[in-house]
Amino acid sequence: MEVHVHSSTIIAQGNPNAEPSEVPFTIFDRFAINIHVAVLFAFTPPTPTNSALTEALSKTLVHFPTLTGRFGYSHRNRPCLLIGGRGGGALVVEATVASSLSDHLPLEPSPDFELLHPPRKEAKHLLQVQLNRFKCGGLVIAVTAHHKVADGQSMSTFFIAWGQTVRGMPIDRLPVYDQSWLKPQCPPKPEFQHWGTDFEPIQPNQDGFTVHRVDVDPARITNILLRYSSEYITGKLKANMKEKHTTFETLLGHVWRKITIARGLDDSEYTVTNVAVNCRPRLKPAVPSEFFGNLVLDAYAKASVKQLIEGGLAEAARLIHEAAVSINRRFIQSFIDFGAMYEDEDLVLVYELHGNMLSPIVEANSWLGFKFQDVDIGGGGKLQAFLPSWIPVEGMVMFLPGVDQGGGIDVFVSLLEEHAQTLRQISHSLD
Repeated sequence: MEVHVHSSTIIAQGNPNAEPSEVPFTIFDRFAINIHVAVLFAFTPPTPTNSALTEALSKTLVHFPTLTGRFGYSHRNRPCLLIGGRGGGALVVEATVASSLSDHLPLEPSPDFELLHPPRKEAKHLLQVQLNRFKCGGLVIAVTAHHKVADGQSMSTFFIAWGQTVRGMPIDRLPVYDQSWLKPQCPPKPEFQHWGTDFEPIQPNQDGFTVHRVDVDPARITNILLRYSSEYITGKLKANMKEKHTTFETLLGHVWRKITIARGLDDSEYTVTNVAVNCRPRLKPAVPSEFFGNLVLDAYAKASVKQLIEGGLAEAARLIHEAAVSINRRFIQSFIDFGAMYEDEDLVLVYELHGNMLSPIVEANSWLGFKFQDVDIGGGGKLQAFLPSWIPVEGMVMFLPGVDQGGGIDVFVSLLEEHAQTLRQISHSLD
């Protein structure tokens, strides 16, 4: 893919001479991984002009000020977001692609995706946008956003709002920043254990905690996209199960088993699926879906390879369900209290101790309920593809809504090349 960058600009918000306001990190922000997450939206022509998209982006960001902030330190010398003043802003890059969009459809994961958005490593801005115009008039909007500012639910709210602004419509789901739902008890009383699962214990070797870091040459890792039709999920997977499980639990159970087989793990090994759980609807009262920031925790489904394979899909789905329902109001409150108790400690995330090879772990994220497929920038073009950029980390799995007329679910998987080849062959088998 031949990509030519022509210009870049920074959308700044607020008075550069004003004193910046401090937005402290919540414990959920601190739990979010310290990376930029990049996604791509591919639209067929005709689409709005770059100037119209950029103008609408500037108007939209007025309602999403944390995306134009910057990382800094509070008056208490604690990491935080700084809003306003000098620095910050959102980066917008304009580029052209020498080929036609149809030459690349359907979009399949490729290292070339890295050309379609600004570099994520050491990015100076928390939000980066690249508008890629193809020879045919097609458009790929590639966006990177820092995870400590917003989770998937939040970014879907932002993308839909941007699309509405481009089309001259009022934003019908404005972001909510009220953090009153996240208050600790007084005094804080964590009910559950968060050391060793979510955060590295402060005391070395506490409770026998160990993490074996494994790094491989990134060139050995590839990304693939597995497409599952609604008919396959309902008629093949769910139809053979006695217990009722959600579509996500069922399909993740299927994919977890297939990845385990493809990795060639020994029967005596243990494999874990870390399931990202949106906590908004699980708090009482429920937090609005428009809450902007981070409100996600991981649930951990664990099994021996022998148990997972011999137990079949029903066992895998059961393990995932039981792990997910454990992230309830009590557990979330415990996590909030834990954050209050260790507010001044430099906490280290367990999963940041892993290298780029997660096996036997699977890190599973679902973007199925976030309405990314409803992003509409107007102009008459159609959304043809939505997927993450290239991810050079083995073991990452993302569930994406299918955007074609048939619907279904696309599952993005990052594995070693040799394991990915095996997974392609067995991904739809029912044994």
